[in-house]
Amino acid sequence: MREFNGVKLTEETIQKTRKWFHDNCIACIEEAKSGKVFVNDLEYYCKWESGSAKEYMEGKHDHVLAFLQRAHYIQTGESVPLLAF
Repeated sequence: MREFNGVKLTEETIQKTRKWFHDNCIACIEEAKSGKVFVNDLEYYCKWESGSAKEYMEGKHDHVLAFLQRAHYIQTGESVPLLAF
């Protein structure tokens, strides 16, 4: 079990967070393919995002701060700032 900001993240939360990032990658591909968002090299971009989506589901990014922040939000509803000045 992982902990972030004093909260023990459940396996269910980790799975939901992986799915959230996966779905975000797929949505980015769809926006690029539709022309809603411009990318310089559509083929490369789609390949890169597809790979990222797969990696998220495999748990390869579970240690990344943005992932942990999103997991914390999914579990608690509280948004924790990454940087505080």
